[in-house]
Parts: sequence; structure tokens; C-alpha cells
Amino acid sequence: MTGTPGSPVRERLAAAFAASGRPDSAVAPRLRDGVAARVRLVALLVVLGAVTWRRGEYFSGSLDPVVLAKAAVSLLALGLALLLAQSGPRRPLGTGTLWWVGLWLGASVLGAVTAGNAVAGGVIAVRVAVLATTVVLLLRAAPGVQVLTAIAGACGLIAGVAALSGLPSFVAEGRLAGGVPAIDPNDLALLAGVAVVVLAWRLVLDALSGAGLLAVVLLLGIVWATGSRTGLAVLLLALVVMAAHIRRPRVGLVLSGLVFAVVGVVAVVATGAVAGFAARGGDGSSTLDSRFIAWRASLTWADSAWQQYFGGGLSVKIIRVRGQYWDTQPLDSSWVSLLVQAGVVGLAVAAVWLLWIVRGTRRAPRSHRILFLGLLIFVVGRSVLESGLFDATPALLVLLAVSLLAEGGSRARLADDERNGALPA
Repeated sequence: MTGTPGSPVRERLAAAFAASGRPDSAVAPRLRDGVAARVRLVALLVVLGAVTWRRGEYFSGSLDPVVLAKAAVSLLALGLALLLAQSGPRRPLGTGTLWWVGLWLGASVLGAVTAGNAVAGGVIAVRVAVLATTVVLLLRAAPGVQVLTAIAGACGLIAGVAALSGLPSFVAEGRLAGGVPAIDPNDLALLAGVAVVVLAWRLVLDALSGAGLLAVVLLLGIVWATGSRTGLAVLLLALVVMAAHIRRPRVGLVLSGLVFAVVGVVAVVATGAVAGFAARGGDGSSTLDSRFIAWRASLTWADSAWQQYFGGGLSVKIIRVRGQYWDTQPLDSSWVSLLVQAGVVGLAVAAVWLLWIVRGTRRAPRSHRILFLGLLIFVVGRSVLESGLFDATPALLVLLAVSLLAEGGSRARLADDERNGALPA
């Protein structure tokens, strides 16, 4: 931590050093630990405010205790992040990401106003803006890896609590869903998957402890129990891509990995777990077929050219379908959802934004690039068949953090973080 002469930051540091009676090097680690603890607290609050608290319900603009409580948690996270950013030196951070988010968010607001969804669409747009601002403030105040690991830790913690409290749903329905908070199975798999990716990254860097390895096993068990086929498939793909970056794997790591693989294959073959997981209680490919119905309906959803280009707002989560014995259906793809919510303009902006993130990720330092690639493959891969990437959700939270750190205005600080020991050891 540094500060200009006479600044409040330097005065507080000097007072801390004088009061301790120790040299600067003895006090600085304690100050850094204090910042890390506050980052973890803010990350926990912002993730808690982004997850769903009720299953099967969509925000329509009306206020109730749950909506107000989530808003209070998100605003508390924003306020604490602001205090944290003001308490120390500001770290360099690019602003290109905010322009991309502003463009597709603005398109959705224009569409919401003309479609008569101004209140509901506007509220969700404000929630996205609050979430983005919180992430920016966190990255201004702390190293990027510290922020990402704090977000992943919060995701893992909430996933663990939700899974334990949701065990009755697994017994009754065969799919694990969150109890407290009431998270649906796919979103629960997202939370656990984000934590697994970050722990796997630590494993690639040879910085994962025995407790961390146990956490990976438990979190993978949660993903499996949710029955989220898309989530598990893209998570395994992300892990394979990250594993390919291991340069000199330890003998113990290789042996344990082989033993784990053999045991897993034997267990799968003996129990038929894969076939049961793929069939998921007899659903088979019916869920994918229903997705195709909604996707086709999204192409003719707009009632006017304006809605075709700008959508109907982020509150549109259900679409009309024709030719079926049901009249409406939820949108189950983030990209199809964005086409309906922000129109062709918003969809095009988001697609270019994603390519821009990939370009920045390829130019990031190797250790960061491994983490960014794993997170991108997971959150973007699942967005093809699952919704929520372009909404006030943990998936967008992760995408925003990666985008802000991978862009040109931020990449220079990543190398400095490596030299200053910000990476796990």
C-alpha cells in the first residue's frame, strides 16, 4: 500500500506503524490480510445478492420482501466495495468492458420502454449496473486473482450451504436443488462449477492443498447430483483445457489422477451411472427438443421492427409458442434470451464483446490465461443451453471480472501481481 505525501492513506499507515512499534514489513501483511478479508465479505454479499432466492419465479416489476432483501444485500455489497476502494491506492483498470455492457444494457432498456416493460426491465438493468459497479470497485481495491478467488470461494460456500439444505429435494425428485437459498439445480451447478475451476487452477499451479482437493471432490459431487448435463459437460471441457497447460506435473499428481480415473471408470461402468445421468429420470432429449421450440419462436417473437432490433427488456423470460399444447415457455439459452431481451443490436454487441474478451485472454500472462480460459469455457459454454449469462447473476459476475482483467488497460497490472506474490503459492 502506498499513498501520496500527506494523503489520508499514508497518514493511516504511519499511525498503524507507530502504534505497533514494529517495522513497516511487520505491519503490511496484517493490513493486506485485512483487505483480503473485506474482499471476501463483499464477494460473499454480491454473490448472495445475485443468486436466485426462489425457484420457478420471475421478476415482473412488483416489490415484495424477497426482492427488497436481495436489493438490500446488493446495495450493502456496493457500499462496502466503495469504502474498500477509497481506503487504499487505486489499481489500474480498463474501462472498455463497461462500454460493451452499457451498449447491450442500453439496447435492452430502449426495448423495454417501447414494449411496456419499462419498470421491470429498468429494475433488472439497474441490478446489472450495481453488480458491474461492485466488481469494478473490488478490482480497483485488490489484486485480480484475489477478487476472482474470493468470488469463487463465495460461490462454493453458498453452493455447499444450499446443497446441504436441499438434500430432501434430491431424495424426493432425484435432482439436487438448493434449499437455502432456493436455487434451481442448473444454477447450483454453476456455483459449484465456478469454485471447481478456480481450485483446478490452483492445482495446475501446484498450489492446491489436501483440503482443496477434498473440496473439489465434494463440489463435483454437487454438480453431478444436480443432474445438470450441460454444466457437467462444459466443466469437464474446462478442466481438460486447463490440465493441458500443466508443464511438469508432479509424480504424485499423475499417480493420484490415474488412480482417480480408473476408479471412476470402474464405478461408472459397474453402476451404469452415465446412462442414468444422461437419461435423467426418463427426460432423455425432451428438454433439448423443448428448447428448440422456444428458439424457433424467438425468431418471430417481435411485434415491430423496433422490438426486433432492441428487444423487450431483460424482464422477458418467457416467450409465446405456437403449435404446441402449451402457450408459453421459458427461454433456456442466454443468447436466445438476449435476442428477445435486447434485440439484434444487443446480441451483436454481446457477441463482439465475447470475441474481444477472448482476444484479451490470449494476451494475458500464462498463469492468468489458464484461469481466464477455464472460467470463460465454463460460463460461456453453459450459456448456449442455459440462461442467465446476460442478467444480474453469478455467471455475469464472473464474466465481468474476467473481461475487466483481460482488457488492455488492465493486463499490465497482472504481471505486477505475479511479481508481488499475488498468485497462490
